[in-house]
Amino acid sequence: MRIIKIFLLPAIIISISHLISAQNKYSPNAESLVNYAVPEWYQDAKLGYWVHWGLYSIPAYAGDHAAEWYGRWMYAVDDGSGNESGEGFEKRGLKTAAYHRERYGVPGEFGYKDFIPMFKANKFDADEWANLFADGGAKFFTMMGMHHDNYCLWDSENNPMNSVKTGPKRDFVREMERAVRKKGLKFGVSNHSAWNEAFFDFNHVNNFDAKNPDTHALYGKGKNDFGRVKRWWARTIELADKYQPDLYWFDWGWNLEPFTIQDRMDFCAWYYNRAIEWGRGKYSAPGVVVNYKNRGILPDGSAVLDMERGGMKKIRKQTWQNDTSLGLKSWSYAPGEEYRSANQVIDMLVDIVSKNGVLLLNIGPKADGSIPEVAKKTILEIGQWLKIYGEAIYATRPWEIYGEGPTQPGSNMHGDQVEYTSRDIRFTRNKNNTFLYITVLGVPGEKLIVKSLKKGQFDTGSITSVKLLGHNKELPWTQTINGFEMEIPSQGLNEKAISIKLSFTGKIPETQIESSK
Repeated sequence: MRIIKIFLLPAIIISISHLISAQNKYSPNAESLVNYAVPEWYQDAKLGYWVHWGLYSIPAYAGDHAAEWYGRWMYAVDDGSGNESGEGFEKRGLKTAAYHRERYGVPGEFGYKDFIPMFKANKFDADEWANLFADGGAKFFTMMGMHHDNYCLWDSENNPMNSVKTGPKRDFVREMERAVRKKGLKFGVSNHSAWNEAFFDFNHVNNFDAKNPDTHALYGKGKNDFGRVKRWWARTIELADKYQPDLYWFDWGWNLEPFTIQDRMDFCAWYYNRAIEWGRGKYSAPGVVVNYKNRGILPDGSAVLDMERGGMKKIRKQTWQNDTSLGLKSWSYAPGEEYRSANQVIDMLVDIVSKNGVLLLNIGPKADGSIPEVAKKTILEIGQWLKIYGEAIYATRPWEIYGEGPTQPGSNMHGDQVEYTSRDIRFTRNKNNTFLYITVLGVPGEKLIVKSLKKGQFDTGSITSVKLLGHNKELPWTQTINGFEMEIPSQGLNEKAISIKLSFTGKIPETQIESSK
């Protein structure tokens, strides 16, 4: 037998080594980042909670826009032109500006920074928050890291304007991270600070307290200061490194100049590689999520698209997220807010899940850290519903069609504010594709007819069981040319929505509704 010896030149060995190394980590380019896979934990979670909480929670005034934008609007000065906006104002902010002058004084003397000593958070209890969100059915929680105002709710080494060195002298991100993980939930952070200098633009233009260099850590140096990308990067990666979140949510500020698609890809590659170092996953499946807004600002498939107060009209192949709030006007707390009902949230959740989405639901705590009772009540009602019908939500996947019925959310801002009825039906299935769930977004009458499953469109021959979740008895059913007809109990139904489970001997048969696939 001849023994053949193969000698590899050092350069070839180095090249192969480099190739293997490159395949084990992400590079900041489209070719590499599109090899990202959404974590199964996130696809299974379906529901997370989130908070808007910070210095803006102290004045808690919405005016003509939103309470969390108080720091922008308080500096507006009408130029008398009668225009909707000018260099130093927008009309929708003038009511807040007038309120601030009446309540606190001229913003050059009492600026946004002067709310910091008032931020006590004396009723904040991380365990109480975590317990509430877990009882509300959450599988993950996203903590506000910093809003547009750039006030960090963590112990930042890069920004002295933070909740540890000033104000309450507490690391709220750390306290929530520990409390949330103790409950078995995944933990996320949100970062809105890329728009910081523009957020305080009226302060700079109108020459209020932003002119003081000591305030630049909070207000920035103005929207034309291109050095802000470097400062943003330092604070952004610090937040990730300190708390190792499972999810990192970005607002639209990093979509705008001077930020570029390369800046965004740089972060995604850095964060995914860090997650691999933390032991969360591996290349192509790092186990973490980046949320971004607006299609096209990152390579498609490199992160999870987030729709603010929006929805989808059909199933999206890639997992997506709707972030919305219990409050219909503001995201942070303000007296007199109008809140969604648990019924509205549940209907929205079911619609989102049927189309391969995840819901991130926000609430606005009060400045002292307490959660408004109306929000608590709604969250607990959502959780109670999920205890009965959660099997049709958690760890499910979209079926071939999302459902039927007349009601559809819009895909634009505030498009999720619709009213569903018992005529609206949504489908989900288990991951093994052996159970089909039918969720009715209302209380049907004694007979429920699902048109999509009528004769000629769906084979019922392998059905072994038809049960209403929360009830042990089989539902009488028949299939006709009108649909799949079931007799529904007249008592013991949840008034918000009900879910019915169809079990099969094998895989769920394919539907013949070609136009809906």
